Amino acid sequence: ATPEAYCRFEKDGRTFYGRVDGQVVRVLDRAPWDGGLETGEAVRLDEVRLLSPSQPRVILGLSRSYREAWKGEQPFKTVRWFLKPPSSAAAPGDTVFLPASLDEVLVEVELVIVIGKRVKDADEAEAARAIFGYTVGDDIVGSIDSYHRLNGEPLDQKETLLGPGLKIGDRFAPFGSFVWRGVKWKGLLRRLTVENAATGKKLTYEHSTATLVYTPAKIVRDLSRVLTLSPGDVIFTGTTKALPARDGDVVTVEIDGLGRFSNPIAKPH
Repeated sequence: ATPEAYCRFEKDGRTFYGRVDGQVVRVLDRAPWDGGLETGEAVRLDEVRLLSPSQPRVILGLSRSYREAWKGEQPFKTVRWFLKPPSSAAAPGDTVFLPASLDEVLVEVELVIVIGKRVKDADEAEAARAIFGYTVGDDIVGSIDSYHRLNGEPLDQKETLLGPGLKIGDRFAPFGSFVWRGVKWKGLLRRLTVENAATGKKLTYEHSTATLVYTPAKIVRDLSRVLTLSPGDVIFTGTTKALPARDGDVVTVEIDGLGRFSNPIAKPH
């Protein structure tokens, strides 16, 4: 099958789903996973504001999902995850504002699974059918040191809950711009850049999806046996390394064949 790309966008104050056709978006009457059909209306891609391609009720992220995290140990038989609230969803281009308790975040480039069918207690075959497609995401988490420092807490405090706790910030899960159907997920190059034009800072990370321990079908299966996943829900599948970002930095994430986008990081004025 030829890969197909879908998006969600805003034009003239209204929100639509669409199928991307070159430089044009063909408007759908509803979300593509709800059987959206083309209305016959088309708009130019450069005349719309792209939003996150779905409005997830559930945003999940994976921990230690790449082989590198296990350093030769046997990986767990099932995935390990954390939850982000729907308020963490963000669009490509959105400014991610640092909350008052952080002056530094860690950013990551991740393959994101977009769910297309309600799925609960699935086997792997059902789980595979429940995947609508894939997109690019940046899982953002607050730096624990930054949190300790700004709150006047000891830096060497042992923490178990603060790590996942600092993943829940507003707009801490940008994803998009398009959801791709009919693409292979394995062996795609992932790139992350953190740049600051004013200071000359430039950090980069590059890796592939080849060493993901769990297949997307296995990931969806495991998580569906813990909670119900619904159309539009997203799973950020993890990475091997995060880069630090601060006020004034611009974060760019890219996965070959799935696209790229940037988000500025800023302190609210």
